[in-house]
Amino acid sequence: MKGIILAGGSGTRLWPMSRQQLPKQFLKLSGESSLLAATISRLSPMIEQDDVWVVTNEAHATGEAFSELDHLHTILEPCARDTAPAIALAAALLQKDGDDPVMLVLPADHIIQDIPAFHQGLKQAIAAAEQGKIVTFGIVPEHADTGFGYIQADRQADISDLVEAMPVKRFTEKPDLNTARSFLEQGDYFWNSGMFVWKASLILAEIEKYQPEITQVVQAMKLAWESGEPWQEVVRHQFQDMPSISIDYAVLEPSDNVVMVPVSMGWSDVGSWDAVYDISKKDADNNAISGHVIAVDCKNTLLRSESRLIAAVGLQDVMAVETADAILLCHKGESQRVREIVKVLKDSNSIEHHEHMTVLRPWGSYTVLDNKAEGYKLKRIEVKPGASLSLQSHQHRSEHWVVVSGTATVTRDDEVITVSKNESTYIPIGVKHRLENKGKIPLQMIEVQVGDYLEEDDIERFDDVYGRE
Repeated sequence: MKGIILAGGSGTRLWPMSRQQLPKQFLKLSGESSLLAATISRLSPMIEQDDVWVVTNEAHATGEAFSELDHLHTILEPCARDTAPAIALAAALLQKDGDDPVMLVLPADHIIQDIPAFHQGLKQAIAAAEQGKIVTFGIVPEHADTGFGYIQADRQADISDLVEAMPVKRFTEKPDLNTARSFLEQGDYFWNSGMFVWKASLILAEIEKYQPEITQVVQAMKLAWESGEPWQEVVRHQFQDMPSISIDYAVLEPSDNVVMVPVSMGWSDVGSWDAVYDISKKDADNNAISGHVIAVDCKNTLLRSESRLIAAVGLQDVMAVETADAILLCHKGESQRVREIVKVLKDSNSIEHHEHMTVLRPWGSYTVLDNKAEGYKLKRIEVKPGASLSLQSHQHRSEHWVVVSGTATVTRDDEVITVSKNESTYIPIGVKHRLENKGKIPLQMIEVQVGDYLEEDDIERFDDVYGRE
């Protein structure tokens, strides 16, 4: 039994907390663990962490999600191609050594509150998968919801040999409200969870049957890694040749071999701030409050502060989510429209859709303190003990560094110097340089960038321990 966790995502639905560089599966929305860590944890004891693989974007492994991923087995995609290519690649890799395991495929960003019910459903799904079925999980609907796809099950079919798994009649995309209500009245419709169980050989055979273009690329990749090329390098160069299509469209909808296990397990896809409100703890006035918040005479609100005080008076059915560089305000029931905000930000090339003011890196973090001025940018940089940045240079900016805590080892071309607390150094334009923390405490410094162009892509790397280009 192997677990495949799909951890893609574009960071749109829970903006401003989620961003393109840090989508929601890497956020701590409920409890002390990220959604990804909680997803892996709930698989135990049925699947241990060493049998779990995370499929994610290559940029996340060396970016803000580094600390979430560096201790896990990962399959790194160089570009987004939706779920069918990701699943095909994972299945082929699991068969690489001649094995044919049962695969549990899960999104990384869901919440399940009733773990025993999840484990019971998983046992039923495994039993059906071992009998050669494609198995999906159908969530027993709690209300008419237009935010989910639906699965219609065949309740009349003989299911005695499938241990409570029901054949699937059809899949339906997100309906309008009247249609969703009629689904609930019929009683044979379930929310589509996007969770699946099958044997690796079976899903590859189904993909070959219905999506031969995907199979052609997978076969080409297999030939390359069987000839001795590192499989991750093969993925880096050939995965982009895959078509972009979801596993639902690619296989589940056309296949006649799909069954569904019905489950009621406190499930949420956390697909909006309304969904976050639904799963959050609430006070006596039904307010879900997090962070530095003062709420006076407020009812049915979501008030979430990340960096400063939110003071609210007399609000009702309102959501406010604050980060260091953005505030989202909307009525309850309107949070699905956040993606409209993100589209405007993306179209205008605004940094607020891409990353936070504090950006995590494998070596530590940097926080932008001032980026609105013309010709300069101010940052606070923290480097973890024993960590180092890449050997790099800039063509459009110089940098002034002032150490405020710890000790910096600085390479400037052929010169290596030590810069202690309350000391500074200067990096001219074009000079190869590296920043290291060889000490035992975090290195903190203030950086002033001066130049005509101050964006992060003005970096030419010559050597990097994290493999970034």
